[in-house]
Amino acid sequence: MARYKKRIVAYLLMIVFFFPIWGRDHIHIFTSKGIYETSEDLWFKCIAFDDSTMLVSDRSHTAYVEIVDANDSVVWREKYRMSGGMCDGHVYVGDDWKSGEYRMFVHTRSSLGREDTMMYPKRILIVRELPEAPAFISEAKERMQYIDIPDTARNEGINVMVTLDSAEYHTRSKVKATVKVTDADGNPVRAVVAMSVADALYSYPPADVDIESQAYGILHDTFRASASGFEPFLSDAAVSGHLRSGRKKNTIPIDGQYINVFDDIAEKGALNVTNTRTHGYFEISPEMATSLGRTLLLKPLVNEDMKPCLEFDRPFSDISEMRNKAGERKYPVLRRTGGNESTDTMDYSDRHIVQLDEIIVKGKGSRFPKRNKIMGYLDSLALNLETAWICGCHGGYGSTYLNDYIEGYTHHPGGSGTPHKIEKPKRGVTYELIKYSGPTAKDYVVDIQYMEYKGPRYSEEELLRMNGLWKTEGYYARHRFQLPSDEELIPGMEDFRNTLLWLPRSQTDDKGEFIVEFPTSDIKSTFRISGFILTPDVRNAKSVNQYFRVK
Repeated sequence: MARYKKRIVAYLLMIVFFFPIWGRDHIHIFTSKGIYETSEDLWFKCIAFDDSTMLVSDRSHTAYVEIVDANDSVVWREKYRMSGGMCDGHVYVGDDWKSGEYRMFVHTRSSLGREDTMMYPKRILIVRELPEAPAFISEAKERMQYIDIPDTARNEGINVMVTLDSAEYHTRSKVKATVKVTDADGNPVRAVVAMSVADALYSYPPADVDIESQAYGILHDTFRASASGFEPFLSDAAVSGHLRSGRKKNTIPIDGQYINVFDDIAEKGALNVTNTRTHGYFEISPEMATSLGRTLLLKPLVNEDMKPCLEFDRPFSDISEMRNKAGERKYPVLRRTGGNESTDTMDYSDRHIVQLDEIIVKGKGSRFPKRNKIMGYLDSLALNLETAWICGCHGGYGSTYLNDYIEGYTHHPGGSGTPHKIEKPKRGVTYELIKYSGPTAKDYVVDIQYMEYKGPRYSEEELLRMNGLWKTEGYYARHRFQLPSDEELIPGMEDFRNTLLWLPRSQTDDKGEFIVEFPTSDIKSTFRISGFILTPDVRNAKSVNQYFRVK
């Protein structure tokens, strides 16, 4: 009998190993605020959890993030690296975004199916001026859906207490907040803490979908999507695609070939290699892409007779197609009992923003952008293909002669005479160009010009193709929220920060505590502490929602 039991256990293990239960990942999105002004920074955190186990899911490593306006036009589209089932990111709200409600979608390969997808966007409000917000808020409240969690269904897994060191604060003072997390028996719990502190005027009710209400809805089949026939169709790599051959009769296999991957600031000799698989399919792993910059350059290491070509997957196009045919639903908002600060009578005027200290580069419409290090190197290589040359013979005004730059203009027509020295011309230098009436320098001079040598001007695309390179985008660069330094808070300097703190991923200590200090700004208002406390089991998640005054 014991032998049969062992066989049964072995069979069960084989079933679990070879046929894993694949639930669908749900994505919880937490943003630093609900309302943003144009030219401001939007900070977000997303968590993927399996709706079949309610555990944080770490099977996805790439998050596809889109923000869509009221007309379904995409205004932001980027890829972000996920780690441990979590993604911390930044979005720059453009100065040309129109006022209105926007929808933020975050997808992974494990959250979208081919046939049975439902999408749950995060709703945020964008305004050009904060006084526009009340009208949008009033309209949003009329169409909101609320969810009431019965007391018998509320989780008892952990208890959270947030303690402030004062009941009220003044402008430019220090706030000290202590988060204490314990289990039902009062024992300390190590948990992830995500927290934002922002002016309560920037709260948008439809954005207040906390992790508790989302988990409750999934557990009670309110939002659960059928996982039957669920088949991921998005790549989990930073970049994926196919290597193709331009030969009509290709005798060189496209499988098992190598592609070198580097970024536009790569040092000489940098080597990150990926190989092609069936039908020339390749992936740039999240680890490789993370070690490089955002802009990636790929060079197939193959015989040039193959005439290689790289074709990249277009995951956002697939997502857009899915969004057009999938049902879009809203997560209801948890109806809170007490503790909320009413913003109906608060002053929405005289609010200012401080945007991230970064450079936003805008194109000038020129076909020839300023070259970075790699493109500058390729540009210099292209000069070697130039047929123009200087002979070193002394021309007028201390210049030398530029030959074969303009047809018919040369100091050595027909090869007559011996050039003093043959060199490549340099861009930005003025040379003398001379034209003779006949095939030799003994004929009389027809024309003399002085011209600055600009050389061949190739577009970036032309330079890449000339060198067998392809360019694509990896992960969006990581940005860090920074508290102002003491030098930035000197008297006389205005400080109108409406977001005082953004902590996407911190952790309680062995005592179950997390302590944070941050400065207030020059804004006198009610500030809201929002966030959540998370353990691996999402059913134990608790939201944080507390207010304090700055006078």
